[in-house]
Amino acid sequence: MVAKNRFKSQIEKDICDLNRLGYAQELYRTIGGFSNFSITFSVISILSGLLFLYSDGQGPAGNWNIWVWVMVCVFQIILALALGEIASIYPLAGGVYKWTERLSNNQSIGWVCGYFSIIGWIACTAGIEFGMGTFLAFYLGLDKTPWMILGMTGIIILLHSSINIYGIRIVAWFNDFSVNVHIMGVVILVSLLLIFGQRNSLRSVFSIKHSLNGSIVANFAQPLLMSAWTLMAFDASASVSEESINPSKVVPWGMFYAVVMSALLGVILLVSLNLALPDLKQPIDNNMPFSLYVIQQAIGHTMFEFIMSFILMAQFAAGLSSQTVLIRILYSFSRDQGLPLSKTWRRVSSRYDTPIYSVFLAATLTFILILLTRNLYFIASLSTMGIYSSYVITLGTAIWGHRKIKENYGSFYLGKLGGSIRLISFLWALFIVGFIILFFFGKAGRLPWF
Repeated sequence: MVAKNRFKSQIEKDICDLNRLGYAQELYRTIGGFSNFSITFSVISILSGLLFLYSDGQGPAGNWNIWVWVMVCVFQIILALALGEIASIYPLAGGVYKWTERLSNNQSIGWVCGYFSIIGWIACTAGIEFGMGTFLAFYLGLDKTPWMILGMTGIIILLHSSINIYGIRIVAWFNDFSVNVHIMGVVILVSLLLIFGQRNSLRSVFSIKHSLNGSIVANFAQPLLMSAWTLMAFDASASVSEESINPSKVVPWGMFYAVVMSALLGVILLVSLNLALPDLKQPIDNNMPFSLYVIQQAIGHTMFEFIMSFILMAQFAAGLSSQTVLIRILYSFSRDQGLPLSKTWRRVSSRYDTPIYSVFLAATLTFILILLTRNLYFIASLSTMGIYSSYVITLGTAIWGHRKIKENYGSFYLGKLGGSIRLISFLWALFIVGFIILFFFGKAGRLPWF
């Protein structure tokens, strides 16, 4: 009874805090600390991002993918700390755009940040769902034609949308389950690769033994995209702040732990894949995603079918979590009249406590992007540029408005280290945005040094 009363009083306190920030409690507040962490951990999903872009991370730069991954992990942990401190002060749905608006006292700057965030999360959701559609079409033995993959992707989007309509409790359960799937999947996959598929020495995996073809920039960019895209979506925890219990505490820690655990599991997975890497001079089945080709060649068809069930479940949960976050951002932005037809998108179902029209909008925008591009590399790049651009704007306003952070700090406070961490994070996010943009121009032949 005491625990139940404490639980109830915490929710009442959270509702009062939300009211002080200017909003009424409309969404169902039921997410605990582990569920908040699991949403971010599921969106990051190394069994999605790393496996989708492994061919880009491995192909041009040899074993640089491990070293680039480690570098990105260090800076992403610093970035998570910087954003976590702000999330603790402003536990609002919509995340970065709401923080920017509050720190800058300027709605226009907040909205610019919000538009970048929306673009990034549409592309993030599209990338995960389109990537899973590709993997699923191959797993089911279907023709890997663009229309078949689009069909598979459409079914995945419908399933995600249906679950999101029925409410955050089901989504939270899926994500709690996803944490176990991810950890078990990585452990089983790594074990199988080490036992049955080790073709290379550990020393060769960590050494830069391949000569680089083309410029250093071009060879560095693709493993950077693989790593930066996989590890970027940790602000997912913040977007469900208004459905989390004690968000000022659980959101920043959920972000931090999700990045750290994903970073460690990612290193283990990359090392095991590189240990199992076959001779790339031999013909490769181009109809098969490269990461799956490496796994199948290493462990055989029977065990490959078994491990694919874990991979697909993890990818499904990742897409579901990403769509959940996108829906909350659309809802929050509409609540502030930031989108056309805002009154429609912000409407919350009295039956499911879910912004169901935002669910329809998220699904439609995601599918349109996939239909127009049908290119996972482009979608991942667009997602990276959109979300990191929103980080740049948020951290820029945090540096400018540092006094507000010192005066209103929440349960997660960096103290004297805060200023340095915010500056490093700002420069890192700016570097990611600039590098990805420059790489695209260079790849198009517009810049001479690529």
